[in-house]
Amino acid sequence: MPRGLPRSAGALFVTALALTGLAVFFGDGSAYAPLVWIGGAATCAAGAALALGLFGRLPLPRLDGWGWAFVALLVAFVAWNGVSIVWSVQPDRSWEYFNRGLVYLAFVALGLVVGAVVPRAPRAVALGLLAVFGAALVWALAGKVIPNLYPDGERIARLRAPLEYWNALALLAAMTMLLALWAAIRREHSRALRVGSVVLVFVAAVALLLTYSRGGVVVALLAVAVFLLSSRERVDAIAALFVSVPPAVALGAWAFTQPGIVENGEPYDGRLADGLQLGVGLLLAGGLVAALAYLGLKHEERWRPRTITAVSGRRLAAFSAVALLVGVLAVSRGNPVGWVRDGFREFTNPTSQAGAGPERLADFNSNSRWTWWEEAWELFRDNAVAGTGAGTFSVARRPIRHNTTVATEPHNLALQFLSETGLVGFLLVAGAGTAATVGLVRAVRRLDEGDAAAASALGVVALAYLAHALIDYDWDFIGVTAPLFLVLGVLLATGRPVVAGRREPFFAAGMALLSVAAVASLAAPWLAGREVAEAYAAIERREPSEAVDHGRRARSLNPLAVEPFFAEAAGEEARGNRGRALDLYIEAVELQPRNPRTWFELGRFELELGDRDAAIRDLSKSRELDRYGPAVPYLQALGA
Repeated sequence: MPRGLPRSAGALFVTALALTGLAVFFGDGSAYAPLVWIGGAATCAAGAALALGLFGRLPLPRLDGWGWAFVALLVAFVAWNGVSIVWSVQPDRSWEYFNRGLVYLAFVALGLVVGAVVPRAPRAVALGLLAVFGAALVWALAGKVIPNLYPDGERIARLRAPLEYWNALALLAAMTMLLALWAAIRREHSRALRVGSVVLVFVAAVALLLTYSRGGVVVALLAVAVFLLSSRERVDAIAALFVSVPPAVALGAWAFTQPGIVENGEPYDGRLADGLQLGVGLLLAGGLVAALAYLGLKHEERWRPRTITAVSGRRLAAFSAVALLVGVLAVSRGNPVGWVRDGFREFTNPTSQAGAGPERLADFNSNSRWTWWEEAWELFRDNAVAGTGAGTFSVARRPIRHNTTVATEPHNLALQFLSETGLVGFLLVAGAGTAATVGLVRAVRRLDEGDAAAASALGVVALAYLAHALIDYDWDFIGVTAPLFLVLGVLLATGRPVVAGRREPFFAAGMALLSVAAVASLAAPWLAGREVAEAYAAIERREPSEAVDHGRRARSLNPLAVEPFFAEAAGEEARGNRGRALDLYIEAVELQPRNPRTWFELGRFELELGDRDAAIRDLSKSRELDRYGPAVPYLQALGA
């Protein structure tokens, strides 16, 4: 907790940071279950903070027009996600996406109050996030050194813990690099903090390489370049990079040659032996980085004046452009036009896939992204105004997909929102992003130099998220999206006047009720899923009546999902009530008529009943909605 904070402000800061840490460490990738308890806690904390503010116990921010525009447009976008349930091809998924948006609104609210009540909030939040992100990356690397810290590590070697997705971890590493660079170059920080921050740049670079994430590397390079161009202490930042990145690259290059570190499916003994060597390398290289950083900072007054005039923003930009040109010429062997043309062909090739190991870092293939982007654009053209429903790309694409690749989202946030929420949703979220950008710029201008530097670094963190969101589906990962919205809330409120002492008990009670409703909305789909699991467990125990009861409770908790219908139907079938089971399968089709699975389950059951004609009819409908779905082999066996 930063020194000198009032007790209430300190408690709020610690709560917001703890919730962000829970999102990073226990968000479990894009899974819904952790969203319930992490998001529920965040919603309660945000509701309590706003209610206390409305009751006159905490100061609340007095936002400017841009800040209010961001909040209003984001709320409208989340509400539009909820409204899309009405026409969604998968309404239960749209409900879950609406709930995800509620959680992000809670983190925005926490950020707004933190920005209003915590002195020097940008600096406090930047240091807090650096500690959380750094701990996550250290834990990720520890799982490589000691393999049983991450039991599933032998299946896929790419570094992904604790976010459970390598590309999301690569984005976190890029964010950590930026915050560590900021902490390393600020002269008001202690020497120990600056040295430790340089070491964190090294740690982040190693972790980034071990994710094998091409997009993550590109985003990190872009974000660091923007940071250098926007920072007054670019000489110090370049020195920190010069000290930390080459050892990280050298260690990463060695690690790429070790099967126990980079190969999938390696036995535990090999992973442990190579992991321990990696641990030794991390300690030795990290120690070297720390020693060089310490010496550089100890003699900073001697070397800094000699170099500060040599690295202006213009010179750095010109040098970067020349270095990029030379690099392109070298890689393309003097034929950059042909190299770019061949690279684009490889990127758009739907049949080519990048490798699973470090070699993928030099591969131009998009791993089906281009195909998914085309599918998302086609869905948008067919549903331009309202989209197919929030979070529905996986089901909506099936009638038009041309291969068997599985895609939850199109791996491009702009196309995702266009295809799923239509032009209305896209304009709402784009407007919110624009308002946040203007508000961020205004925040940097109104703050003193120290806080402005921290706010600028946090702004580049937000830019890194935005750039990465053009090649991935980061919205689904609370571990990287919750910190983003906390940051945006802090920056929009920091340095602004506050509203204090005004008592609005009616609105305070309304805020508390909204929080309770949001938690209930979050919990209902999760509770329904538990009831479905209990129903199938009861069938295995040969207790069909209990299974039917669980299925009914699941339907009452989540009337938008089809899984409760299937679970209850299985229970009815187990106790011999095939007529009721058939009715339930038909109700599932009526609930989600554009979902190929509902037609498949109905056709499959009709085939078990011996109704061949009805089965062929409904399985054919499933095949029409998904030409590569499970109905195809059934129809082939039936000669249809």
